[in-house]
Amino acid sequence: MKHPFRKIWEWFLSLFWKRIDEIIQSRTDLLQIFDGFSDPVIVIDKQFVIQRVNRTTLTTLGKKSYKELIGKTCYSAIHGSKERCPSCTAAETFFSGEKTVRTGFLETSEKPLETVYNITCYPLTDERGVVTHVAEYYRSSTEIVNLTRELYESERARIMEPLAAGLAHQVRQPLTIIRASAQYGLGTFKKSLKSDDFNETMESIIHNVDTVNDVLADLLHFSKPAQYRMRKESIPELLEAGLKLMRQKIKDQKISVTKDWQKKLPEILMDKKVLLQAYLNLLMNSFEAMPQGGNLKISAAHRRDTNPPRIDIIIEDTGTGIPKELVPKLFHPFFTTKESGVGLGLSVAEGIVRSHGGRIRFEGREDRGTKVIIELPLSA
Repeated sequence: MKHPFRKIWEWFLSLFWKRIDEIIQSRTDLLQIFDGFSDPVIVIDKQFVIQRVNRTTLTTLGKKSYKELIGKTCYSAIHGSKERCPSCTAAETFFSGEKTVRTGFLETSEKPLETVYNITCYPLTDERGVVTHVAEYYRSSTEIVNLTRELYESERARIMEPLAAGLAHQVRQPLTIIRASAQYGLGTFKKSLKSDDFNETMESIIHNVDTVNDVLADLLHFSKPAQYRMRKESIPELLEAGLKLMRQKIKDQKISVTKDWQKKLPEILMDKKVLLQAYLNLLMNSFEAMPQGGNLKISAAHRRDTNPPRIDIIIEDTGTGIPKELVPKLFHPFFTTKESGVGLGLSVAEGIVRSHGGRIRFEGREDRGTKVIIELPLSA
């Protein structure tokens, strides 16, 4: 009786180990496929704890071991936050069982705001169809953003140039007359009337006319960038000139300024007048973020470790900061979160810096201030 049972037992064991080998091979194949994705993929459970990441996630975040991520919450390890991200859609996927999509960043990467991702949350279910995990797939949409920007530039040139030129011509002439009249009234009657109301009214007219002229100048530059007169110029002189022009505003808003740059930075090829305008636009952006005062740090450094070597100008403020979801829109023409202004200052600054072969990057978080980095390549 033993012999038949032994054969059955051996057949059962053979079948068992065969199935185990198939399961191990299947698991190995799936992991290889998972690691083969060229985009970051992260699997989280219902407590938002990371259960698995692929190799691309490790390299993108500059990690050497899976242990640096697995077992930690995604909002801390991936997004550098102490609590769940407000824009996260994974909870919706857990609840509905449907795929969700959002736009975001990998904040713990070395340069978090350089790449914009389309983040798709896929539900992972058990044998009963219950969602137990969510796979987050991060696909870079930077190329799409750049393509959209190029299309924007094309439309800008086609539509805005004649519109802005006509508008500026029609508006500037009466503005010149209004300003001249206000200046004449102020100069003629300031001493004889001795009226504070009159003086304040005339000064207000002049100030507001100047504001409208500034907007028209931005609009004209945005629609038709000026012809640059390039020559080698000093970055420290440019930075000092900008702060000098803003001296009264710095004093009025009680802003503390720290300067940090070497006196003998290499000169770069630039149109100083035009690049100064970009610098002033960025300074104004910092001042408007600190209406009650604050600290402003301007620094510049020669980066020999980049290809090509460049000068980095960094403007750091302690203002209100920028919500990360708004960063991709900052250079969009007419995009603004302010009650006043038309949203052209940053677009103009970005266009000027780009025309000098450089670029502008923003770093920072809401309520923690903003850091603006202007990267300018050294001339040959």
